[in-house]
Amino acid sequence: MKLTSLSTEDIQAIHDATLRILSETGVILKEPESRSLLMEHGAFMLNGRLCLPEHLVESCLALCPSKVVLAGRGAEVTIGDGSMHVHNLGGARDVLELERGVLRAATRYDLAESARLLDALENVSTVTPLYTPQDVPAAAMTLAMFDQTVRNTVKPVNGPGVQSREEVQHLAEAIQIVFGKRSAVTLAVSPISPLTYPDELLQAILEIAKQGIPFVPLPCPNLGATAPMSLAGALAQQNAENLAAIVLAQLAAPGLPVIYSGRLATINMRTLGPAWGNPEIGLAAAATVQIGHRYHLPVNVYGLACNTYGLDIQNGYERALNAIVPALAGADELSGVGEMAGGIFSCPAQMVIDNEIIGMVQRLWRGFQVNEESLALEVINSVMQSGRNFMAENHTVNYLRAGEAWIGTLTMPESNWEAWRDNGSRTVVDRALDSANNILNQHEVLPLSAEQSRALDEVMKMVTTND
Repeated sequence: MKLTSLSTEDIQAIHDATLRILSETGVILKEPESRSLLMEHGAFMLNGRLCLPEHLVESCLALCPSKVVLAGRGAEVTIGDGSMHVHNLGGARDVLELERGVLRAATRYDLAESARLLDALENVSTVTPLYTPQDVPAAAMTLAMFDQTVRNTVKPVNGPGVQSREEVQHLAEAIQIVFGKRSAVTLAVSPISPLTYPDELLQAILEIAKQGIPFVPLPCPNLGATAPMSLAGALAQQNAENLAAIVLAQLAAPGLPVIYSGRLATINMRTLGPAWGNPEIGLAAAATVQIGHRYHLPVNVYGLACNTYGLDIQNGYERALNAIVPALAGADELSGVGEMAGGIFSCPAQMVIDNEIIGMVQRLWRGFQVNEESLALEVINSVMQSGRNFMAENHTVNYLRAGEAWIGTLTMPESNWEAWRDNGSRTVVDRALDSANNILNQHEVLPLSAEQSRALDEVMKMVTTND
């Protein structure tokens, strides 16, 4: 199934507006190495901003591969292969202890446990460090996020967002310890909207390119605050922020794998707080997919987004709606598993519920086939002649096993209301909490080798000591 929010003419209009933003308005970019590299290839200064000509943008986009392979310790995925992959929220600050109703700062232990839980959830393809642990020195934060994640999942890992050359260098060393010379982990850099690239972020992009690590430019503009209030204008600006970073990365390392991304969001204009549950989140994500696909790039966008503080009905309908729309637009990768309160915190039960929601979204994404076998004319005729029902037919068994009818893991096992009441009136949240606890009690992840573990410890010790 396919659902689009933009026509071909709309996409072209946004692309044309993007080229004008880059060539007529320009970006704030002062870092000497980046500026020199861009100006050597035709960029020019105008009103104190760096402008990128159309031919430079188009030629750099043509260098990007259309697929990006990510390899974990026990699995591999290809972003852009026509499948829909899913990963979790990254960088939440706090943990919600659902049983006690307590919100507290995340630690390395929470980070490790979340990775182990995500490792066991079948609908999660890749794992991003879920928490920013508050018991780690600031200088060692990104390294600790990668370290605790890669130790607790064999799935491919999306590295944490980076903000400096030094962070990239430390992560590159850690990645090589675990994966050798394979460019197996993505690293993301978020410019400051609107259209601003501080020196440290530019140095991080150049280092990512130097290391040959798959790059994810991750602009995060907000409607009406750091981007125009109109969705079309905000998408054009987000696209310009994406393309400026891609141009720099491709000039530094032609052919560098890139995943096009965007986190265009809304805010509550009364309070200036996040409003990630708004339907515009899904609408903008779907449009971002279409824009990225115009450049034949794999696209990662938010899906499971909500703005609630609890696991209530609002939580469910906001995140389900915002996941369905970009999924049906053809997103190569959806983010957001575990996201709560605009990305501020998470909890294990939310991750399990999101695994269920993604299963339903993937079922919608697959659609169904219409052919001679699925039309089942012979089966219908046989049942009508025999007087039997369809339960005993091989056709039924085959299509059930093939997933024609989705079966969840958190669905109510009771057959009627009385049985449900007598069994404690347990909700999906109750069952999700039990499931998360069971997984964490039982699921084991293949450990790193002793040599790898020691080497990572040494890198962590060095960074922490230098801090």
